[in-house]
Amino acid sequence: MNYLFEHALDYYGCDWAAMAFTFISLYLLGNQSRTGFLIGIIANFFWFSYGYQTDSIANMFCSFVVICLQARGWNNWKPKPATDTPKTAAAD
Repeated sequence: MNYLFEHALDYYGCDWAAMAFTFISLYLLGNQSRTGFLIGIIANFFWFSYGYQTDSIANMFCSFVVICLQARGWNNWKPKPATDTPKTAAAD
């Protein structure tokens, strides 16, 4: 338990924030909420900063690509077309 308390904030909480924002993003996207893309972008800024602090070029590159994909998802989001059209009665 000491290890947890001693190392919980080794990366200034960027890893914890990234994890929390990622979960929120996935939850919102699962509920078909466009806001999930914006929260995902925030999460990946935290993941990028975590990669920077850990000297992980792969993590930084992946975060950058996912930010681009999240922005693309935001731009390509289209509302569902209305399928409930009123039916008119046929004239006899």
